[in-house]
Amino acid sequence: MINQDILRIKSKPEKQQGIFFAALSGFIAGTVVTVVSSFINTWLFPDLPLYLNWRSIFLGWILWSVWGGILAGITWLSSEGWKSIFLSALCISLTILTINSIQSSQSMMMSLVILIGLLLPFTAMASPLALLFFWLASRFVQAMSLKGWPRQKIFLVNFIIILALGSLSGLFVKMNAKAVQAVQIIHGILQDAPVTLDRSLMKTEGFDNHMGQPYTLSQVPSSYSTVGVDVTAHYADGYTLVCTVVLYPGSDPYINPCKGAAP
Repeated sequence: MINQDILRIKSKPEKQQGIFFAALSGFIAGTVVTVVSSFINTWLFPDLPLYLNWRSIFLGWILWSVWGGILAGITWLSSEGWKSIFLSALCISLTILTINSIQSSQSMMMSLVILIGLLLPFTAMASPLALLFFWLASRFVQAMSLKGWPRQKIFLVNFIIILALGSLSGLFVKMNAKAVQAVQIIHGILQDAPVTLDRSLMKTEGFDNHMGQPYTLSQVPSSYSTVGVDVTAHYADGYTLVCTVVLYPGSDPYINPCKGAAP
């Protein structure tokens, strides 16, 4: 339980320190989220040539770190901490729902209805996260009045918590077993292509000119099959090759004819 006195900010300098440390905590956590979510699969599956979109990684870092710092810093805006914690949780949920609405294929009116309907439940779920950033900042503020090992211990524990919090993102972007199997299958047929051409590649436009060249692979749930995975091979000149691997439970994997696209 958090002491209620902690939720009362006592002075302007304390408030300024709290905003700084909360924003710093959010910035570091956002940076860790970006690094872990971008590279977790390359760390776990070093034998696969996985695709990294550096532009997307950079933009993701800007979003997660800068916006994360802003959302965390909000937790210390009010002299009564619970008000700022609620405001931060509201902004966090609004951000998540807005991003989902933009990515959704729903109409604008339907997206707005869903956003309004889910805003308060999502705010309630985001409140513990906002409270955590407030608590971390309060510990940093407390540490500033200490010296030696007591201060260092608070800083060390806080940074461990922040790193652990950011690292949790890896659980959500790690490839599942189905995706790993699909990527391994496509990697295998592309490696074998100069010797044995899989039937899925026989009529693929542009593949003859790219056979045997280096590539990297990415995957997403298939837009054609509920039990499929779309695996894309990215070549240096911008050429892409998309293959859908259908993975029915209890059946051998099936690869639809691959499609090549010029840059």
